[in-house]
Amino acid sequence: GDPCHLPPTVLDAVAAHDGLTSTVFERLAQQHGERLVRLLDVQYRMHSALMQFPSESMYQGKLRAAPEASAHTLEQIGVRADPLRPGTLVFLDTAGKGYTEERSADDPSTKNPAQAERVAVEVRRLLARGVPAAELGVITPYDAQVRTLRELLRDACASGLEIASVDGFQGREKEAIVLDLVRAHEDAEPRFLRDVRRMNVALTRAKRFLMVVGDSATLASDTYYRAFMDAADRAGASLSAWADDGTEPCIDPP
Repeated sequence: GDPCHLPPTVLDAVAAHDGLTSTVFERLAQQHGERLVRLLDVQYRMHSALMQFPSESMYQGKLRAAPEASAHTLEQIGVRADPLRPGTLVFLDTAGKGYTEERSADDPSTKNPAQAERVAVEVRRLLARGVPAAELGVITPYDAQVRTLRELLRDACASGLEIASVDGFQGREKEAIVLDLVRAHEDAEPRFLRDVRRMNVALTRAKRFLMVVGDSATLASDTYYRAFMDAADRAGASLSAWADDGTEPCIDPP
């Protein structure tokens, strides 16, 4: 098991109080440590640039990418290069764009329709580069945003694009992932996103390309997300949503 992935879902308050929010694996690790638990430190999914932050933030920097995965890219599977979205990691910062989260009276889940529109543009950009729809996934923590994105990308979903919550992607992978963090609000707290195990799952589903779309002004109040954004800056992977609208004909010809 991986104690840095999603925790158990426990709806009963008494059961949670009695300890069922902690798995047997976690209790064994706490009680017996390295005598019983060993870290499998070679991962076979992610490009090394995608592995770096999860390794440093959750696994004491001990993860290593297997040689066959450490440098694999979308271009190696026939996807055209995009000079405005180079590399394997992109953090698309929507701060200041006015993409505002909202909830309806009959739905407690959070959505951000304007940000969903931008995510849809970025997804279509990847598809236009030649990423197979079945090898592209869109992850978002909120069910309302899942529904919004599925409506915007209905045709792509019919061709194999998968849009799901973090829980729906645990244990799975895609060649490319777009992660929509949704939250953007005045009190600048990520709230539900503070479950870093949930985000660790989301950040580790991509094999060759990961784009994270989020509002830095909201995310910066949390140390985990601030560390992620700092890591993206150091890697030259940060892109402001103000830089372009995602529709420019800037994709290299085949």
